[in-house]
Formats: sequence, C-alpha cells, structure tokens
Amino acid sequence: MQVYRCLSLNDYPRSEGGCVLSVGNFDGVHLGHQAIIRHGREVADGESLPLVGLTFDPAPVRLLRPDKAPQILSPLQIKTRMLEESGLDQLIIVETTAQFLSLSAEQFAEFILLKRIGARHVVEGQTFGFGKRRGGTVMNLQELGRKLGFEAHMTESFRVSPDGGSPVAVSSTLIRGQLLEGALEEARCCLGRYYVLGGVVVRGRGQGRRMGFPTANMELYHQDQLVPGDGVYAGFARLGDTSQEAWRSRENFPVAISIGSCETFDEGRWQVEAYLLDKPHGAGEFYEKHIMLSLVEKIRDQKRFETPEELRQAIENDCRDIEKVLQGREGP
Repeated sequence: MQVYRCLSLNDYPRSEGGCVLSVGNFDGVHLGHQAIIRHGREVADGESLPLVGLTFDPAPVRLLRPDKAPQILSPLQIKTRMLEESGLDQLIIVETTAQFLSLSAEQFAEFILLKRIGARHVVEGQTFGFGKRRGGTVMNLQELGRKLGFEAHMTESFRVSPDGGSPVAVSSTLIRGQLLEGALEEARCCLGRYYVLGGVVVRGRGQGRRMGFPTANMELYHQDQLVPGDGVYAGFARLGDTSQEAWRSRENFPVAISIGSCETFDEGRWQVEAYLLDKPHGAGEFYEKHIMLSLVEKIRDQKRFETPEELRQAIENDCRDIEKVLQGREGP
C-alpha cells in the first residue's frame, strides 16, 4: 500500500485514470469500516480502479472541539497497518488545518474529491458527514456526485450482537464504551480483532526484574489512546524494529499485562508493562523495539500487597491464570 502525507491542499496525489475513494477517521478500523472498504473493493475491482482511503491526522474534532475530543482507539501507526490489511491500494493522510476545515461540503467534493484526487466513485457509510461542521450527508454527496461527475455509494451500517441481544450498529463510540466498561470480548466482537495498544519499549525502574519478572515497559504511541481500566490482563505481544514490522510479526508471545501504578512500592507513576511468559529473561533485549499488545481478558484489579514477596507470589498466580486463559487461543 502506498502512503501519502499531505501537508497542504495542494499535496494530494491525483489518480489520473480515476479511483474509488473512501473518506473517514477510521478510528479502530472496526467491522463497520471494514464493510465500507470491502464495498469499495468490489466497486474498484469491477471498474479496474485503485482503491484509495483518505484519513485525517489529527481527527478534525481535536481542532474544532478539543475539550470534547474522545480518546482514540487506533494511533496513526496502528491505523495505517490496519487499513493496509483491509485492502486499500493507497492511503492519503491529511494534516488537518483550519483551512481544510473551512471548506464547505460542495468545495470539499469539488476541489478535494474530484479535482485533487480524481475520484470516480466514493464509498461511505450511511452516517458519513463532510465539509464545514460536517454539514454534508451521504444524500448530499450523491447529489453532488451527479452534479460534478462522480458516483457516490452508501454502505449500510454493520450490525452485531456482542452481548447476545438485539443487533446494534458498530461504531467507534460503542467500542469506546465497551472498553471503558472492561467488556473486552464485546469490543473484540465489534472490532473483528483483539483491542491493541501500541508503543515503544522503554526502560523502567527494574522492580520487576529484581523480583524475577522482567517486564517490557511501554511508551504509548499516542498519549490519548484509550486504555482500559487499571488491572492485570492476559494478552499477546508482537515486537519489531518498526511499527510495521511489529504489526506483521508472526511471533505472538503470551504475556501478562499490567496497567496502572505499583502501589506495593508506593510508585505513583502510571504505566503499561508486559511480562513475556515465553521469554522470562529477555525483556532487556527489547529496549526501543516497537510493541503491539493485544488485550484478551482481564485477570484481576490492581491492588496493594503488604510485602514484595506477596506481590511476587501474586504475579506467579497471575501467570498461571493467564496461561490457562490463553491456552488454545490464537494470537492476532
């Protein structure tokens, strides 16, 4: 997949022969987004055209209403990899600016979709909004397409029954709520994959190593990525020299993931750290590596232990529980 970063309204790569385009934040690249991209792929293959995605960095809401901006599900490093897997041929990443956000729906359609990118078909979900203050709807897009010379296609909302009840439309908002409630399995049902935290391995204070459990401490790619509540989790880890290499790695290490601060040692520093069950002495070799943590199941809440020995025994119990949880499960 070709990736283009656009710093101004003049930087868009134009597909001279035309393309099929889908525009969106694609936060989480959940099953609803995947359905839209599959629809786009069908149109693109039928027309022998490339399938192009256009996304934003940062999301427009972070400029328009920073106090109302939700936490993100997929930092750009992860979102790019997910969109590549989904089947795009090209990805255009727009640096969101006040000038960009001031475009009306008609200006956006004419100058960005048509003249800059050369879209012949545009495929969107039924709740798609575009242009200044998201004033344009899918119906507006279809009308503008007929006027300007491209065809707009609408993809129905993708529905699932994550808790066995009535089907609900998958959305990034729904998934954020599930994660904040600790409903990892329901979130996985909507995402089509385990929820992933991404970042780089950094040096910690060495408390885990001194107890015999050296951990890989993570610095998140984006400080506003949504992290489920504090606790100990079962999961899988992938590592690599780059985000792309880590995402594509076929080595899925079973891990015990700790989220929160270590109250036993009176450390107020909040952190995400992972103990690789299959590499009990290898955490040091991972410094500055990129790491992807897939969260499978919460094992317990964080708690304060009276002595380091009690904490060490608790970690041993956690590891046994995590091995049982992950037994028979495949990594991402």
